[in-house]
Amino acid sequence: MEQHPATPRSAEQSVEVQIHSAPKFWPFILTFVVLGALIGLVTGLLGEPSQEYTRASASGFFAMFGAGLGAGIGALVYVIIDRFTSKKSTKHLAVPLAEDTDSRGQQG
Repeated sequence: MEQHPATPRSAEQSVEVQIHSAPKFWPFILTFVVLGALIGLVTGLLGEPSQEYTRASASGFFAMFGAGLGAGIGALVYVIIDRFTSKKSTKHLAVPLAEDTDSRGQQG
């Protein structure tokens, strides 16, 4: 459906719309990034000590690797959940509201 159709419809005509509730993208990504970083940090801290790397540098490396991996997994989980929720979309009839012509174009 167009935002600005060439032939305007009257306010009484109903329009069929599809309602789809989707999860929010950034909370998914950020949650998995934080979880991945925490898992990587714990892995670096609990791993065997090395003479080549300090425990802090190993923990930082694993935290960054875990954050990147978490972002990828979070995006994949988001896409899967979005696919499942899009199958549950419903169609409804909507009646457009009459536009107030007096308030358009006038500034306080």
